[in-house]
Amino acid sequence: MAPRLRSNLLYENDDIERIGTFEKQGYRTEPIIYVNGNRVPDDITEKARSNQTLLSFLRDGLNLKGSKLGCAEGGCGACTVMISKYDVESGELKHIAVNACLMPALAADGCHVTTIEGIGSVKDDNLHPIQKAMVEMHGSQCGFCTPGIVVAIYSLYANNCNTKAIEEHMDGNLCRCTGYRPIWDAARSLCDDAEELVRGPCGTSCRECPERDICEQDCNLEDKKKVTADEDEQKVIVTSSKDKMAMKKSLIASSPDWADHPEKLFPSDIIDASSADSWLLRNH
Repeated sequence: MAPRLRSNLLYENDDIERIGTFEKQGYRTEPIIYVNGNRVPDDITEKARSNQTLLSFLRDGLNLKGSKLGCAEGGCGACTVMISKYDVESGELKHIAVNACLMPALAADGCHVTTIEGIGSVKDDNLHPIQKAMVEMHGSQCGFCTPGIVVAIYSLYANNCNTKAIEEHMDGNLCRCTGYRPIWDAARSLCDDAEELVRGPCGTSCRECPERDICEQDCNLEDKKKVTADEDEQKVIVTSSKDKMAMKKSLIASSPDWADHPEKLFPSDIIDASSADSWLLRNH
């Protein structure tokens, strides 16, 4: 059998002397990556390898340990980060939750990556309302999967979701110890249509409770009184509980503009056509 010929592709730094040739031809040899609102320095991005995952780059290259490695095959969601990209044609920002354990680091060129560290922190009491909801509704126990779940929820809210969208798109995040009810409650607690739900101290929606007919909790009894049926159209009207409304107000009290956080965090240098990075991304 004939010996295997060497590929002409560049692997890591073995053909570094050829980089100058590419630069002379107008090709960029260093990726432009933004993470949590800041541009990653060139001395770090130049070390990104073609076979390196985004998760490895974030954890090992930037020391951002919030994103976790779980299954390493895109099944558990512990590594979830949000990728934001500016669409030049439409002039809009597109936010997508991705599995960082599968996405190549170099595929993030020209993108803004948001990790759990960029969303909020306990330092200076700077938790994001989504993180506060997870705490208040007991959506975390061991905490290993929590960063990925929070980022996934954050990505959904960045796209103006409702409770139905959350229910359909949270199946990519698995939790082995908490149970999905408190996570689900925390996820939909900030939706505009979440106020239509009445939940008791058990955490279950009164209308979804299998023991609704025999439950004597005050929340269930009051909800039954407020339910009215339209005989002609058979519509059911359910009003929200005072406790639920009060909790939502407390979660967003310190961050009234929390829904605009993804847009505010997105680096302006990518959007600004006069910036050096914007010019490089569009022309090289």
